[in-house]
Formats: sequence, C-alpha cells, structure tokens
Amino acid sequence: MLHTDAKRDLSRESIFYAAALIFSGLVQVAFLPFFSRFLTADAAGELGSLRIISEAIAGIVVLGLPTALIRAWQRTANHRAVLIRGIVFPAVPALLMALLVLLLHGSLKSFLHLQHPNYLIHAVLLGIGVAYVQLSLSFPRADGLAGRYLLLQIIRGFLALGALALFLYACSFNAIPSFLTARWAPSFLIAAVAIIMMWKRTAGSERTEKPSTLSSDILGFSIPLIPATLSMIVLSSADMFMLRNIYPDLAESGYYEWASRACLVLMPMILGFDMAWKRFIFRKRRTGGNLAELGRAGLLFMVMVNWTALLLAMSSPWIVGLIGGGNFLPSLRVLPTLAGASAMFGLFLVSQTGCLLTGQTRYIAGMTLFGAILNIGFNFRLIPVAGALGAAFATLGTNLFMALSLFWLGRKVFPISFFAVALTVILPISYGPLATLDAGFRSAIVLIGTVITIFIIAVLRRLGTTLKEGFSE
Repeated sequence: MLHTDAKRDLSRESIFYAAALIFSGLVQVAFLPFFSRFLTADAAGELGSLRIISEAIAGIVVLGLPTALIRAWQRTANHRAVLIRGIVFPAVPALLMALLVLLLHGSLKSFLHLQHPNYLIHAVLLGIGVAYVQLSLSFPRADGLAGRYLLLQIIRGFLALGALALFLYACSFNAIPSFLTARWAPSFLIAAVAIIMMWKRTAGSERTEKPSTLSSDILGFSIPLIPATLSMIVLSSADMFMLRNIYPDLAESGYYEWASRACLVLMPMILGFDMAWKRFIFRKRRTGGNLAELGRAGLLFMVMVNWTALLLAMSSPWIVGLIGGGNFLPSLRVLPTLAGASAMFGLFLVSQTGCLLTGQTRYIAGMTLFGAILNIGFNFRLIPVAGALGAAFATLGTNLFMALSLFWLGRKVFPISFFAVALTVILPISYGPLATLDAGFRSAIVLIGTVITIFIIAVLRRLGTTLKEGFSE
C-alpha cells in the first residue's frame, strides 16, 4: 500500500472541495433572484460582459500557476520558496492588465455597448482579486488542507452575499457595481488571510534546501499552459462578447448570462473533483500505482456529472419559471443546452489527465487553442441565426471537440475506453431537445437516466472502483 502521507483520500478531498465550491457556487446562484428583481435583461448582459472581462483578467494574471505550484509543492520541502513565487510572479501581469483595460476603456465601451465605462474599474479589481484567491488557495490545496480551504470559501461566500444585500437594500449603490463589489472585496480579504496563514505554516521550511531550478521548473510547467489559459478565456468570453456585438437584441446576452449563472450549480461537483484529482494524479505519478483503477475512477466521475447535468436540464422549465420570472423566461431555451455544455466541460477536465501525467501540457494548450478558434467560428455562424441559443450550441460543440481530442491523445497513458467516452457524450448533446418535452416525459427520462447511472456505478464498484480508495503498488 502507499505510504500514509501519500495516500490521501481522494473521496474526502473531493467532498471538501465540492462543499467549498457549493458555497461559492450557491452564492452565485443566490444572485439570480437579485438579477430578476434589480436588473433588466440588457443590464444583466452588461454585467455579464464585465464579469467576462474580469475572468479574462484573472486567467491572464494566474498564468497557469495553480497546477504548477501544487506540483512544485510535492517536489520540494522548501514550501516558503514556492509560496513567495506564487505571490510575486502574478504581480507583473496584474499591473499590466490593469493598465491595458484603463487604456482601452473607450474601445471596450463601444465594442460591448457598455452604458457606464467606469464600471470597468470594478471588473479589473474583480479579476485581480479572483486571480489571487485562486493562487493563495492553491497552497492549502497543495498541503492537503482541504478543511481550511472549505472554511475560507464559506467565509468568502457569506461575505459576498451579505455585502450584496447590504449594497442593494441599505446603500445607494447602483445594481451593477453592487454585484461586482460584493465579489471583489471579499476576494481580496480571503486571499490576504490565506497568504498569512500559509506564511506562518511554512515558517520552518525556508531553512531547507530548495532546488536551484525551482523558478524555471514552475514557469516551465506553467508557461505552456498559458496558451491554454488564453484559449479558455476566448472560449468563455467569445459568446458574450459576440452576443453584445453582432446580435441586434442586447437582451439575448442577458438571457445567456442568466442561464450561465444557473449552470453554476454543477460547478461544485466538477471543479471540486478536479481540484482533488490533480493533486492525486501527481502523487500517483511519484509513487506508482494501478493506472487501470485511475481510468475507471475517471469514468465513474463522468457518469455522475452526466446524471447531475441531466437533472438540471430536465428541471429547467421549473427553475426558470420559479426564479427567473417573466423577464428572464426566454432563458429556458438556453439553459438545457448550457447544462450539456457544462457536463462536457467536466469531461474535458478529466481528458487532460494523460497529458498532465506525462508533462505534455503543450498538447492541452494546442487543443484548447484550436478549440477557441473553433468556438469563434461556431459563434459567428450560429449567433446571427439563433442568438443566445446559438452561443450555447457553440459552447457545447467546442467542449465536445476538446474533450474527445485530449482523450485520444492521452489514451496510452490514461487507460479509459474511448468507446465508453463516446457513449458518455451522447446524452448531453440531446439535453436541449429533451427539455422541450412535457413534464411526464422529462420525469421518465430522469428516472431512466438514474437507473442506468446506478447500474454503471454498481458495475464499476464491482470492478473495485471507488473515489475513496488509494492506489496500491
């Protein structure tokens, strides 16, 4: 069996991370009633554009570092040196991105049809704040402090929701800056707390010898991920930017933003597993283990993601009607397809395993870059025809392409049946049409999907597959 220090419980960490992301994800979902009350569809689209800008800034500032920092943490005992580099390296791109947005604020206002270009300042602060949250919380992840990570995310979530309610009901803030400030202010606070906590925790490690190539190793692993990060920024922003720019009805961007927020209920499961998975596979690479078990564990996760997305898609008529109300009722035609795209994103994250294990991150970068180009093409073709629904189909098709491509490239290292993968992508493609059926048929689909999911999980467990066990030597 693996050494006790190396045999962390993948199931336990996934649960902690999923619970942490549930709080942050539910906070974003809890914003939806405020959306419906305080924003028009056009204003929701403007807020979505600012959110996308902040996510683009965060992606660039992060520089692909979280995965590289977790990897470096496992390879050296001088954790203080890793911590310092994780804080310092992103400072330069953060400053450059702030200056760039300020210089281009006039062009961005025109391109995105923003009514208030000064709101871009909030977008910059949110982007940098989110970037440093990701970086600062990567250190507790690397050190196996999933419980600390959970606590910090709970605090951040409650602070964000409380600040939003305060700004909207008790202050004279406008709605859009209220939504943005309620996110960036707690982000900076939590990042500072996490850095201070890990600084104290690594107090004795600076006396240990650090590899002379530590900086080059971190940057050498993360730099090839930068094109992938930039491509993911394009993937996440092209739909909203193009909806605001080439589709005549700006309300379509608001319907898309509302549906995107609703799909955040899937992210705790997807990202929670991904956060634990990366640390797990890097330790497995160091200590050895059963690769077949790794492949079956990935398949088990994909089946569970599909089932969760199915529940969301088939429940979308009730969700939109209950929370969105009349102003956002058109989001109903977008939400099921975006649920399928979210499931496909989960498959895409698992599909990177083979390339991550071999350090061939250039393949991830290449496929993601090609996917970004493909996404722009899909959006150009589909948005003029179908508006927000066209953008949702563009996202679905792009995620499908990237997942299948990376599974194929990593098939020799990550032993998961390509035929099984192909079967798992069929259902998410059909969520949109299936969601238009009446309630009885949708309920029957959920029931059948649940039975099939339980059967597949039972088969995998009989083969010795759980997300709870470690790998044996």
